[in-house]
Amino acid sequence: MALMAKSQRSFSPPSPTKLQPTDPPIFEVSQLLINETATQLVLWGELGIVVVELPKRWGKDASFQGGKSVVSCLSYNLDGCTSQLSTSEVRKVRWHPGSTSDSHLVVLTSDNIFLLYECELGGAGPKLVRTWKVGPSMHSPASKVPSFAALGDTAVDFDFATPSLRQDGGSNASVVNVDKANWKQIEWPILVLRGSGDVLIVRGNVLLNQNKPVVFGSLSMYPPAVDNYGIDSCSIMCLQTTPPIVAIASCSGKIYHAIMLDERINEEDDAGIVVTGRDGGGDDGVDHETTGNKLRTWSQYGSTYSLHTPDEALYVYECIEMELGLCYSADDASLYSCQINLHADRERRNRYFCSHNAGMHLVEVPMVDQLDEYVAAANDLNAELHLPNLQRASSSQYLLSTRTKYTSSDEATPVLGFGLLQEPCMLLALLHTGVVVDISVVDSFYIPRVESSAPTVSPSKRVTKEPFDVYVKRILKHETSQPITMIGIRQNLTIPECFDLLYRATTVFRKQHFAHHDRVREEFNKKLRTLKALKNHQIVELESLAEMKKYLQEKAENLAERYEDVKDKQEELARRAEQVLRLVHLKEPTMSPVERAECEEIKKMSKDVKDLGVRLEQLKKKKAVNQNLISDTGKRMCKTEIVLKPTQVETVKSNLTQMGKDIAELIARAKTLQEQLNV
Repeated sequence: MALMAKSQRSFSPPSPTKLQPTDPPIFEVSQLLINETATQLVLWGELGIVVVELPKRWGKDASFQGGKSVVSCLSYNLDGCTSQLSTSEVRKVRWHPGSTSDSHLVVLTSDNIFLLYECELGGAGPKLVRTWKVGPSMHSPASKVPSFAALGDTAVDFDFATPSLRQDGGSNASVVNVDKANWKQIEWPILVLRGSGDVLIVRGNVLLNQNKPVVFGSLSMYPPAVDNYGIDSCSIMCLQTTPPIVAIASCSGKIYHAIMLDERINEEDDAGIVVTGRDGGGDDGVDHETTGNKLRTWSQYGSTYSLHTPDEALYVYECIEMELGLCYSADDASLYSCQINLHADRERRNRYFCSHNAGMHLVEVPMVDQLDEYVAAANDLNAELHLPNLQRASSSQYLLSTRTKYTSSDEATPVLGFGLLQEPCMLLALLHTGVVVDISVVDSFYIPRVESSAPTVSPSKRVTKEPFDVYVKRILKHETSQPITMIGIRQNLTIPECFDLLYRATTVFRKQHFAHHDRVREEFNKKLRTLKALKNHQIVELESLAEMKKYLQEKAENLAERYEDVKDKQEELARRAEQVLRLVHLKEPTMSPVERAECEEIKKMSKDVKDLGVRLEQLKKKKAVNQNLISDTGKRMCKTEIVLKPTQVETVKSNLTQMGKDIAELIARAKTLQEQLNV
């Protein structure tokens, strides 16, 4: 068996590369599953499993082994690893998301047994790590007792729930601190779906040998229903949210959305009322007795296993009913049922895809965004404003239809392959006719998140206004979509049958599309009239504001001029007030002690100046007398020569020197007094 893989090239289409397994499967392959690291590929069907090691990529276009046309791939058949696969059928195969090496494969068989394989690259091949049971074994075909498959007590599908952190003391221990948790304390609970609609949960880190998986079940579903939300469940999927959202699909085309939360014990249970759960069925029924708020679990006599009482429950909040094929009445649609496969969108958690024998559907789940908002605002004081509500219910779009009213019931029209490309989102489907269809996935019901500019204080004060684009998208939302019809070549429709298909499509467009578009057109007209009236009103308001602006500018200029005048006048008045205060201060009759001391000092200095003036006059007169004496002495000396004794000469010199010093001192003191008195 050869697998076709294509690499992408920028300008020219790439040449196909064939991947040739060394041990091709001899069974019919129904599913292909690749791991996250794109190193291993699983080919599986109901009768076997083959693990293929993918070759390396290199080269310009990252082709397999540089672009070789045929590449041999090492493959292993898991039938030789254990005898479980040879005696039972394969129900589901998934890669374990918690595997550090991305090499652990989990297999569910029709005998209610889980098989865990470790498929390491470059080793001796896959090896069986462990097995555990989630239900009773199948009865032999010769037995007259109805089989568990007929009773709906066999596991049909499983999926991994949101991982949780738990202590090593047990699976029911309290959650540990995230900062102190290690990889071994992270466990991925496994949700197991039975055909009867029961959901079991497997806890414990199955990747560790020292931990034993513990099976809890079945989960209670609220609100309770008579048929337990259908008896033909076929597929389960867990959206990785907090808390997890579980989608359960039935063969009739119904999908139930439930939130997995901790189950609370009612007050009536504390009084000693016995509560019997719907776990297991048949010989493996498990009863739960509640006495004094204590749960006890046991198995009926003859059972080979027991189920523990779960702490969680599923709270169903909505149901989506899909249209399986282009039928013209509800009776025609209820006659057909088929297996429904759920496919998650890794890029966007708020939607997933459904493939079945009648085509493909796209399901939008707005509850995912609401839970994210609530978890993000969990520590906020206004967390109650972000509580999830059901105003935005989930919706389904019929993307591709492969069955019509005239398709025979025994004719198989399945979707054989499913692929999803991102940016832009493109859906690839391989039909039963061998045709590959590509469909652009447009999220027409996407509602943008409107974030408030200011935090809301109270719910009573919260004012919510729906944007117009959100309102239009809500009007355009329709319950029935017109899918792309892909009918097989062997099916030859008559003219009346083709007319019925055309009439059905016309009716759907008229009732579900055109009517909504007409309403949207009316809303646009109303909005346009409102905006025009608002525009005219705003134009008048702008003119009024322009006039008011002009008036205010003139008023501001006048006020500015008056302000300058007032400012100048105020400065002048301040100077005059300062002068008045100074004059008043000078005319004050009483003086301060400092002023009196200065006045006394000035009087004393004035008296000294007068005394110095008198002495200066006396010195001047004495100087004049001395000058006259000197002049007379000079005249007499010219006439007669006077001979003085040395002692007399010394005495005269000393007297003259002393008189000169006194005169110089008096002159200096006189100048100092003149400077002080400003004379």
